[in-house]
Amino acid sequence: MSLTSLTAYQLSELLRRVDPHIARNSDHGGIEGVHLDYNGKHLHAVATDRYTLAVARERAVGIAPAWKLTISAAEWTDNVTALRAWADAHPGGENVHLSASADELTVSSNRSKLVLQASSGYFPEWRDLIRTALNHAPTESPWSGWRTRLLARWQEVGDGITTWQPAFDKPVVIYATNFVGLQMPRRIGDDESPAGRWESWKGSLGETGPTVEQEQTLHHWEAAALEEKDHLVETYIEDLLKQTLRSTTDIFKVATGDTGALAAYALAGTQSWLAYRLLKVMEKAAPDLLRKTLDDVTQQCESGEINEWARDEAEKAGFDPQKWHDEYEAHLKKLADERAAETAA
Repeated sequence: MSLTSLTAYQLSELLRRVDPHIARNSDHGGIEGVHLDYNGKHLHAVATDRYTLAVARERAVGIAPAWKLTISAAEWTDNVTALRAWADAHPGGENVHLSASADELTVSSNRSKLVLQASSGYFPEWRDLIRTALNHAPTESPWSGWRTRLLARWQEVGDGITTWQPAFDKPVVIYATNFVGLQMPRRIGDDESPAGRWESWKGSLGETGPTVEQEQTLHHWEAAALEEKDHLVETYIEDLLKQTLRSTTDIFKVATGDTGALAAYALAGTQSWLAYRLLKVMEKAAPDLLRKTLDDVTQQCESGEINEWARDEAEKAGFDPQKWHDEYEAHLKKLADERAAETAA
């Protein structure tokens, strides 16, 4: 028996990113599902229908040897949907635990437990496939054809991907943070060759004209339209580091008797540094979630209703924000009374 732990968000992300590539109702029982593979460091989720192959991974903690099981997505035994629904029902930060045996996967948390039938039988050697593809050198401009319905599967990977292809008849490699995938090209005929394509379009384009590259005319919209959220991350990183440096520098300029100002500078510096470190971790571990979260936070800050959101979140977490307020007001009154007594003396 083995035990592997990660967060509910990580498990949900694994299943979400590979779900479009699952071979459902394909009559290929060995690949009709999601293959979970723990190697002692990462939990991998693998799915393929032979046309595309997707591998997502998340850091996990295990107290037993490596393991691998295939969770069925067949019509009458769709355990993948059940597992994903179970993970999605948990708060993202909650720890979940996977226990694997020869023919069963048990997932558990402090809230519930789910037992799923699984298979330790045949599944394609995905490591060999990916390793071979990554070791092929890319060509400068391969002549290839693609099925658009398959291209749509990669939307779940995230906003930014890197691609390369070693030859027109080799799979294209899709690469992103904690993700790698393959898509087989479509067979193309002679009429679709570069020469054939030009022949069919020259009536619309004209046979002569100036040479104009994209970067000469279309580059100006990229930053605003495509990289806005990336710039938002950079802006937060810069602001947090500035605030940390300013607070930890200005604290030495405050009069030592002004304990309130000293505490404010110290708190601003440490909280800014804490936020920066957490942001950097999320940028590496969950970049898409980070960009969505920062976009939401920015809108909340601009609305001017942070106090209401903070109060709601405190109550959801089981705290008593009114008690906090009363205790803080009592603390301020005590300080004021002490100052008044010192002045009177």
